[in-house]
Order: sequence, then C-alpha cells, then structure tokens
Amino acid sequence: MNDSPQNPTEEIRQFQFTRHPEPLTRFVKIMLVVSLGTSLISLWSDWLQLELLAGQYTEAEGEANDDRQGMIGLLNLAVLIVTSIAFLKWIYRANLNSRGFGARDMAFTPGWAIGCYFVPILNLFRPYQAMKEIWLVSGDPDRWQSQPVTPLLGCWWALWLGAGFLGQISFRLSLSAKTIEAFRTATNLSIISEVVHVILCLVAWALLADIVARQTALVEGSRISSGGSMRTEEQP
Repeated sequence: MNDSPQNPTEEIRQFQFTRHPEPLTRFVKIMLVVSLGTSLISLWSDWLQLELLAGQYTEAEGEANDDRQGMIGLLNLAVLIVTSIAFLKWIYRANLNSRGFGARDMAFTPGWAIGCYFVPILNLFRPYQAMKEIWLVSGDPDRWQSQPVTPLLGCWWALWLGAGFLGQISFRLSLSAKTIEAFRTATNLSIISEVVHVILCLVAWALLADIVARQTALVEGSRISSGGSMRTEEQP
C-alpha cells in the first residue's frame, strides 16, 4: 500500500463566550440609532435658532426657542446617559469574553477597560488602547499582539474626542454668551458638534458590529488569519 503524506493542518481551538454579547449588543445598537436621531433633532433645532438670530424676533419667539432648545437638550442628555452606560457595559463584556478566549498579556482588565474613561489625562488615550486590545484579541487570541489594526479604531476615537471637545466648548459658549454674535458662534459650534456626533454613532455601530463578528467567528470554530481571511480546519 502506498500511503501519501497528509498535509499539515492547524488545530482549531474551541472558543466559548464567557457572557453572550447578542442581547446587549442589540440594545447598544438601538441606543446608537436613537442617539443619532436625537442629534438630527438637535441639528434641526439649532438651524431654527440660527434663522431666528439672523433677523428680528419678539420676546415670545425667543422664549419659545429657549424652551424648545431646553427640552431637546434634556432629551439629548437622557439618551447620552443611557447610551454611555450601555456602551461601557458592552466594553466590559467584550473584554471579559476576550480574556475568556485565553489571550495572554492583556493590559486591561474588564474593570480598567471602562474605568480609564473616568481618569483625567488617561482618558485621552487609554480607552482607545483598551478597545484596540479587545479588537485584536477578538480576531486571534494567540497572536493578537502582532496583528494589523483596523482604521475603524482610529476613526472612532478621533470622532469621540472631537465630539466631546466641540460639545463642551459649544455648551460653555452658550452659557456665557451675552450678544447675538456670541449666540451665533455657540450655535454654529453646536451644529458642527452634532454632525460629528452623527458620524460617531455610525462608526461606533460599525466597530461594535465588527468586534462581535470577530468574536462570533471564533466561537463558531473559525479563525481570522493575520491577512484577514477566514481559515477553517482542513480535512485530510
């Protein structure tokens, strides 16, 4: 009998979720869509305010504008709080699952992956590093440190910082504004901030979906190679 040698194969490890991400992921996606919607409402309201500031208006019109802006501001704040809590909880769970896949030398624990958002100075770069670690481990827990990084990560973090800075500046300007011109400047900055936030919601949605897809691929028995292609166990 002439035995032909078998082709070498790579053993595919079996991965399991420590906590299944699907229900929470679905909720975060819904909240990102809601957050995007409230940003669009804010854009519409800011545009109405710009039109009002461009001409003469009565005291009643000014009060109606302030009431509308105030209600929309409260709506935005409520949506922001719920979305932020859900997103941080999702990061905690994504990190927990990454550690459950057996990755070694991860710098961020689940708690630190969300805690770094609340530490001044560190919150300018540590959250990006924590999300980057999650994304890399989700693709290949064994060789995660040598894998290329998706451009989505840098785009998401730049938008996150930009929306936060612009929103803070716009809010402070609106509080201190005493003239029509100052109110126009604050409103224009608010519009720019909301546009950035709309894009941020879309990119965050895509990044979240990408990480969940990578983790699901591991659990389903596939491995994403360093080149980005799917590699399944070969049959002899």
